Amino acid sequence: MTALVDQLLSDWQTLNPLPALQLPTIIPRPQRRISSQQTQQAIVMLGYLAASVRGTDYPALKILSTYLGNGLSSRLFVELREKRGLAYDVSAFYPTRFATSHFGVYMGTAAENTQVALESLQAEIDRLCAVLLSPDELKIAKNKILGQYALGKQTNAQIAQVLGWYEVLGLGVEYDLQFQSEIAAVTAETALPAGGF
Repeated sequence: MTALVDQLLSDWQTLNPLPALQLPTIIPRPQRRISSQQTQQAIVMLGYLAASVRGTDYPALKILSTYLGNGLSSRLFVELREKRGLAYDVSAFYPTRFATSHFGVYMGTAAENTQVALESLQAEIDRLCAVLLSPDELKIAKNKILGQYALGKQTNAQIAQVLGWYEVLGLGVEYDLQFQSEIAAVTAETALPAGGF
């Protein structure tokens, strides 16, 4: 294999690093948008600007996103779908981004439940900013995110995608292990969003 790689890739030249991106600063301008359509379902979303992958809050926000909206045992699913019957679909998301990212929650619900859905999502965000995760909640969220991370690297193609993504983000392939260590190091206190969303 080494001989084949040498034969096919030995004449590749190292390129100069890409120039630093000059991205504009995103200024938060909270607003409420309503787009009415003739449908029986309403999609309610709340979104907030959030740290980039380089931010110190990145691992904690990954855990909070997992805790809130990842799977059938997530807080939003249990509280708003199972217990209250409000949601057809409910989740949270926090994508990994080079620059400013976003943290969001959403719910698909019956049109007549739109206002209560919005209030319920806001209440869950407010709770997240005021109440520490319990030791069990934190442990479950960590195990879930690390388990899914491991499952996402079962094939050579998946591993290459993850490591390539870290290279594109400028973090290097070593971030694969660093990410896991950062997730493990998050405490209930460091997971509490400082100053809220």
